[in-house]
Amino acid sequence: MGASNFDAKTLSGENERYRAHVGELKERYGFDFATLGLAAFPGAPLKWLYSAGDTSNRHRRIVLAPGHGVGGIVLKTGKPMVFSDIDRELDPREYSSYPIVFAEDLRSLCALPVTKEGRIVGVLLCAFRIEHDDHLRTFHELARNLGGSFCDLGVITDDFLDFAWANDIEGEGEAGRMVVRSDLSRTIAAQEDERRRISRELHDGVAQELLTTSFKLRQLADTVDDEGCRLLDEALDSIDSVLDELHNISVMLRPSSLDHLGFLAALRSQATVLEKTYGCAVSIEGNLSHERFDRAMETQAYRICQEAMTNASKYSGADEVVVQVEEAGDWIHVSVSDCGCGFNVDSPEVRGSGCGILGMRERAALIGAAFDIKSGPHDTRVTIAAPMYPTSNAGNAPDAKEKR
Repeated sequence: MGASNFDAKTLSGENERYRAHVGELKERYGFDFATLGLAAFPGAPLKWLYSAGDTSNRHRRIVLAPGHGVGGIVLKTGKPMVFSDIDRELDPREYSSYPIVFAEDLRSLCALPVTKEGRIVGVLLCAFRIEHDDHLRTFHELARNLGGSFCDLGVITDDFLDFAWANDIEGEGEAGRMVVRSDLSRTIAAQEDERRRISRELHDGVAQELLTTSFKLRQLADTVDDEGCRLLDEALDSIDSVLDELHNISVMLRPSSLDHLGFLAALRSQATVLEKTYGCAVSIEGNLSHERFDRAMETQAYRICQEAMTNASKYSGADEVVVQVEEAGDWIHVSVSDCGCGFNVDSPEVRGSGCGILGMRERAALIGAAFDIKSGPHDTRVTIAAPMYPTSNAGNAPDAKEKR
């Protein structure tokens, strides 16, 4: 087998070693169902080929394009997925989007990407047909004991898709729990990736081209008459205005400081943009003992604060917005407050195109944070309290893998 292709023998289901190992996993951990799916080449559909505990052949007829169904999503993202209680965590109207769940009547499952020479080539799925609190612990044990390999394949067992561990699975008295992302959460994640891409294109592409054009125009100053100089100055002023606007848009989309400098620096950058845009003073008070945190925490906490800061600047009528940041044990507390007109929290008027209160609550849930919003006739305060995972590397939380 090459790095990106499986031969016909493998795909026809004749590799008994894979089949035997799938059966061994089922028996060892007591799974009701276990299966290995493979794709013939990158971008090819995934087929469930080697199974144990299956109730019929229906699942073998399932062919998943990348991005569809449990297997297709895991295959496309290269990240593991876990459902601990499908009836609770998945809208029944979505069952048809997850055919393996329906075909084998699954209630909890763990799907792990498998690799061959560094490429994602398939999915290892283990599941139960009943819901039980111990299942997350079993999935944790499976991921730990696999040690990153299955037969001659690699297995990815960290950075779970759509889930954030809320408690230490090894903690006393409680099994680890996960905070599950809903449809809105998956949309939020996709939007964040798109924001980052567009922001970089604006900064590294459009803005740089405008700067180059501006430089070339300035070189013409000595070759034109007075009227030409006047027109050049107007053109250069227009380019400078466009560059300023591009910078503001880029910061609103995804400030580079969030990726390179961290949460607090991004808040200060956002405050500067809001002051220039809406004329409302935005002050950032407090400090943190660490500059960088887990990327998910930084991103979602920042988006919540950005939404609250923007709403206060645009709609409250207040002259000042105050953002207070502080630490308390292993938690980061942030509040965004103003002395403006307030609004009805239970039935807010839909204004603008931001994520709104529902979106802020959803983002808080993704990182296991507490979220609260209070508003009266003369003031509004939005607060979040999020668990801190300090790290010197913005892309990783050192404790996160241990909690899996």
